[in-house]
Amino acid sequence: MKVDKLALDRIFDRTERLEAPLFQRPYVWQREKNWEPLWNTIRGVAEARFHKSEKRKSFLGALVLDQIDTPMSRIHARQIIDGQQRLTTFQLILAAARDVCTAVGEVRYAHAFRKLTENDVPLSENPDDKFKVWPTNADRRIFRDTLTAGNKRDVMAIAYDDAPIPRGYLFFYDLLQQWLGTSDDPNFLRRAEALYQSLREDLQLVIIDLENDDDPQEIFETLNALGTPLLPADLIKNFLFRMAQTQGLNPEKLNALYWKGFDREISFWREEVRQGRLRRPRYDLFVQHYLTLMMKEDVSATELFKVFKEYANRTPERSACDLMASFRTYAKVYRRFEVYPDDSREGIFFYRLEQLDTSTAFPLLLEVLKQFDHPDQSPEVDQILTDLESFLVRRTVCELTTKNYNRLFVEMLKNTENGLTAASVRKVLLASSADASRWPDDKEFERAWLTVNFYRKIKRTKLRMILEALDDAHRSSKSEIVRIEKTLTIEHIMPIQWEKNWPLASVRGNFPHDLATERRDEYVNKIGNLTLLTRSLNPSISNGPWLRKRQEILKHSAINMNRHFLEIEVWDEAAIDKRTKDLFRHALKIWPRPSVIEGGPPPRQA
Repeated sequence: MKVDKLALDRIFDRTERLEAPLFQRPYVWQREKNWEPLWNTIRGVAEARFHKSEKRKSFLGALVLDQIDTPMSRIHARQIIDGQQRLTTFQLILAAARDVCTAVGEVRYAHAFRKLTENDVPLSENPDDKFKVWPTNADRRIFRDTLTAGNKRDVMAIAYDDAPIPRGYLFFYDLLQQWLGTSDDPNFLRRAEALYQSLREDLQLVIIDLENDDDPQEIFETLNALGTPLLPADLIKNFLFRMAQTQGLNPEKLNALYWKGFDREISFWREEVRQGRLRRPRYDLFVQHYLTLMMKEDVSATELFKVFKEYANRTPERSACDLMASFRTYAKVYRRFEVYPDDSREGIFFYRLEQLDTSTAFPLLLEVLKQFDHPDQSPEVDQILTDLESFLVRRTVCELTTKNYNRLFVEMLKNTENGLTAASVRKVLLASSADASRWPDDKEFERAWLTVNFYRKIKRTKLRMILEALDDAHRSSKSEIVRIEKTLTIEHIMPIQWEKNWPLASVRGNFPHDLATERRDEYVNKIGNLTLLTRSLNPSISNGPWLRKRQEILKHSAINMNRHFLEIEVWDEAAIDKRTKDLFRHALKIWPRPSVIEGGPPPRQA
C-alpha cells in the first residue's frame, strides 16, 4: 500500500468519484459525537485565516482507498475501504457552503464550492458520475436528493424519518450561514474566502492507496475490528459479502435479498435500548441472541464478530447465501418482538418480559416464534409463553435468583435439538428442584404470595406488571375492555402512615400494642393492600380514612380490580388477608404450573 498526506483540494479537485462498496455501513454520524467536533475544527482554522493569525493545519484522520477497474465510458473511480463517513460529511459541508453563498447571491464562491462537490463530465453515460463521493447503496437516493436540492427549504422537505444525511446538511447550513453573516456585511467576502481556503488547504488526511496484492475487505475488517465504532453486524456484513465474492456469488443480488431490509430499518437496528444497566444497539442484542441460538452456548457481548466467524467456519459447506438467509430470517422474527399487538398473547408476553427485565429467553423465543409461525400452531406457542411467564413470575414472587437464566435457556436449546415442542420446553422447566433453576410449585408460590413484602422486596416495574395482570384477570364477559394507562402508580389502600386515620381496632391482653403495630406495618406492604391509581388521585386520598378513600376510588377508578372494594365497610388486616388470598386464586390461573409432565415422570430432585 502507498501512503500520502493530502489536503481536501487534492482529494476533491480531480475528476474522480470515490465510491463506498456494498459491504460498508450506511451513514450514521451524529451531531454531538461527530458534527460538532468537526465544525469546531473547521471554524478554528477558518477564523485563524480570517484574523490573519498563524496558519494552522488540522489532521482529520485517514482514508483507505482501492483502485476500481472502470470502462472507458465511465469516470475514473476509487473505492472507499475506510473513511466513507468522513468523506460524506465533507460533501455535506461543501454543498451547504455552496447553497449559503447561492442564497445571498455570491455566485463566485457558490461556483467554487460546487467544483468541490461535482465532477465536470458532460459526456458521461451515468448522471451520477457527477458526484465526487458516492455512498453505499442504502444512502444513494437520499444523498443524491440532498446534494441536488440546492437550497435549505427543499432539503428540509426530504429530511424524513430523522435521516442523518439531510440532517447533517441542515446542521452545517445553519452554522455556516451564521458564521458567514449576511451579504451586506463588509466582512462577508473575507469570511467566505477564509472558509474556502481553509476547507481546501488546511484540513488534511492521510490517504492509504491499496495495491493489487492488498485485500480491501480484509483491511476494512482489520481496521474496524481494532476499535473504531462499527457494530458487530457491520463486520458480519463485510465478512459475508467477502465470502460471497470468493464463492462467485452476486453481491448486488444478495444485498437486495437479505441486507437491504437492515439498511431501510437503520433507525430501529442502531437505536440504543436498555438491557439491564446498560444501553446497547438493537443490532448487537440481536446478534448476541442469534449466536447463542446457533452455537447453543452463552455468547459474550464483547466477542460477537469473533464468534460469528467461528460459527460460519463450523459448517464450511454452507454458502454465504445460506448464512445471510438464516441471519435475515431470524432478524425478521426478532423485529416482530416489538410490534405484536398489545392485546395479543405475544404482545402481552413481551410486555411482561420487559418489565421482568429478562432477555436471556430471547434465543429460545427466536426459535419458538420462527418454528411455530402458522395460526394452526398458536396453541403450541401459547403454552410455551404461558409456561415461561409462569416460571419467571413465580420465581420473582418467591425471590429466587435470576443469575442462572442464561445457562438454563442454553440447556433448553440443547435439550430440544431433536424437536422443539411445548412439551419439551415444559419438561426442561420441570426438571430441577434446585434453587437456581426450579419452577416453584403451587405450595411454594402460595407461601411466598401470602407472606412476602411485595412493596419493598419486588422491583416496582415487576410489581406493577403483576398488578396489571391481576386486573386483567378480574375482567368478566360483562366488563368493558379498559386499557390500563402506563402512568398509573402503585398505591397502598391502608397507607404506610396509617396511625392518624386507621387506628388499631382493639388490643387484647395477649396481643400487646407494639406487636399489633408491627403486624400492621407488615400488612400494609402485602399485595392484598396494593392497587393501581392515577397520579392525581393517589396523593389526594393517600393518607385519608377508608370510607372516604373507598368513595374516591370507586368514583374515579375504572380498572377491574378496584370493584372489589364496593361492599367492604372495614379495611383492616382481615380484609387484606382475604384480598391477598383472592388475588392468589387469580394468580394461579394466570401463571399455572403442572405438577408433572403429561405422560412423563415426576420432576427429578436436584
